[in-house]
Amino acid sequence: MSDPVAHDPSNPAAVVGMADSLRAAIAGGEAARLLGTSARLFEAGGKNILSAGAQKVVREAAERGAKGAILMATAPVLETATGLARGMNGAKAALQLGSKASRGTALALGAGKHAMRAASKEILKGAGKAAGIGFVIDGAVASLEAVIAVRNGSSDKATAVKYVVKEATTGAVATGAGVLLGATLVVLTGGVAAPVVFAVGAIGSIGTKRLLRRFVK
Repeated sequence: MSDPVAHDPSNPAAVVGMADSLRAAIAGGEAARLLGTSARLFEAGGKNILSAGAQKVVREAAERGAKGAILMATAPVLETATGLARGMNGAKAALQLGSKASRGTALALGAGKHAMRAASKEILKGAGKAAGIGFVIDGAVASLEAVIAVRNGSSDKATAVKYVVKEATTGAVATGAGVLLGATLVVLTGGVAAPVVFAVGAIGSIGTKRLLRRFVK
């Protein structure tokens, strides 16, 4: 039996836009929060992975798509008053982090192996925290969809439960992956503004979720 509610943009019962947007905001926000930590890893060795030319190409590509990516990822959330408040707070935090990025990078010049391990653990911890929130978001949305499907007879309880578990799990993976993608951009290219990191994390989360929906049955 197929999922209780198909994730089709033409299906008004699928609350995909809002769930994706909330998840993207969490992933992007956490990636931006970890900007200074990621910059330490760049200075400690990440800067040697790509050539200076490759770093510039990757950084400029991310910067070009950042504005449109943020608008696409957060539009559903910003349609509500509560979402607007969250979005504004996230934007303020990102801009504040952006202003501190150069200072964070300067402090990172003396990072050694211990600092690298500590920074890596901090990024993984942040990704794990975001993944937990993603699990809750997608689990809640899927639960609502499943209840509606069971009540209208389009799904049985066993299938509905399986669907909720799948959505919650893939939501967690997608949110954590978004954080790691945003952090990786900084680790590999260095001086990236926080809004750009936010955009990469947000879009990374949405893209990962869509891939998982396609391949995880």
